[in-house]
Amino acid sequence: MIFEIPFNEEIYNQQMLLNFNTAWKKNFNNNRKRLFLAIPMILVGGLIIYGENNTGFLLVAIGVHYLINFYTYYKFYQKSKKSYLDLMNAEILKQKGSNENHLWEFDDLFFRYKDHKYEAKIKWEVFKSHRVIENNLFLDIDVGTNLAFILGESEIGTDNFKKATEFVKGKVTQKHM
Repeated sequence: MIFEIPFNEEIYNQQMLLNFNTAWKKNFNNNRKRLFLAIPMILVGGLIIYGENNTGFLLVAIGVHYLINFYTYYKFYQKSKKSYLDLMNAEILKQKGSNENHLWEFDDLFFRYKDHKYEAKIKWEVFKSHRVIENNLFLDIDVGTNLAFILGESEIGTDNFKKATEFVKGKVTQKHM
């Protein structure tokens, strides 16, 4: 199967934001839990202190600690997201300037991808997994942190997307992540 796909800025934005949010989801949710722990601890600790019991200081201290950790992580998340969006916007300009189609080839022996700056022919054994998230096929490479090729149903149509997904299921064996 071979697909030649013209660059679509809107689809690219959706896929890259989906990729970012998927990569950060677990840690972002854990950080939100810190906030949900911090506020009640500070409030309950304050009430205990108001009731003239020094144990409340411990709860307030733990709550403040959680609050500081929440804020520190949130600032790191915001800085990372801004950097990611800046890189994404720079890539959009390059993609538009090149005016080249993306090539996706699903062969029995390999996966091939080509765009304006990359051309890769990758054996199926290199992929650690595949996922379908919000009608986007993620082909995850076994080389570290969240490197994935993303193909959307909106780019190739429903029938071709189902064919590609079924083909990939047969080729990529899920490895322990």
